[in-house]
Amino acid sequence: MRIRQKWIKGILTVIFGICAATSVYPLLWMLINSFKDTSEIMTGESFGLPHVWKFANYTDAIFNRDILKFFVNSIIVTGFTLLLTVTAAIMLSYALTRMQWKLSVHVSKMVTLGILLPSQIVIVPIFMMLREMRLINNPLSLILTISAFNIAMATLMCSSFLSGIPLEMEEAAVMDGAGIFTILFRVIVPMIKPAVATMCINTFINSWNEFIYALVLISGEKYRTLPIALMNYSSGKYGTDYGGMYAAMVITSILPVLLFVFFSNQVEKTFSAGAILK
Repeated sequence: MRIRQKWIKGILTVIFGICAATSVYPLLWMLINSFKDTSEIMTGESFGLPHVWKFANYTDAIFNRDILKFFVNSIIVTGFTLLLTVTAAIMLSYALTRMQWKLSVHVSKMVTLGILLPSQIVIVPIFMMLREMRLINNPLSLILTISAFNIAMATLMCSSFLSGIPLEMEEAAVMDGAGIFTILFRVIVPMIKPAVATMCINTFINSWNEFIYALVLISGEKYRTLPIALMNYSSGKYGTDYGGMYAAMVITSILPVLLFVFFSNQVEKTFSAGAILK
């Protein structure tokens, strides 16, 4: 019996090791190619170590291609999107799960519909609406649009956690004289930290990687974000610089990778807690 368990454990370890390797290898491949010259990559030697380590790809991306400026633009858009999305989702989920009001059922259905609605099919009316508001080529247009498409998922995620919190917690706070916002942000929010963390990670990834709306709504270079800036490496403006493009991609991936490294355990705990609440 023990021998059989060891065999099963060994097989599972090999399978999980292969899955981990297939996930990590693309990042390692991108990192290695970021130190190569374009000619070396194009000659079919993109899978080995570089013959000459070309650190100039990073200096070119930082000082000549203004990748840091676009990095800051992405941080600004993502930061305000996080703040708006998470705050609105927490307040809306609290209103839907804890309050009784006339249109709560209809609003709940609209939130569910927001998850099923592909963002690409409404790109034309959103562009026309923002153009009438004179928000084209303004970071606010990108912040509002990305937040609107992320609020629905964040609200349902937060609502599933709120439904598992006993009402006695809020009743005790009311007896102590706490108002609705005090109850929400000082009693409820600390109890749903796993949900808040997962909402932040999900919103961060969607905002950081947004390409379609960033391409349509931001026309100038001043407010351009990283996904659009990376496109310049294969455009006619700069030519096809694969080594520099991989270096810029490494810089772009630093923040998401660090986010996963430090918060992966939190996401796992959130999924486990959600299963328990169900």
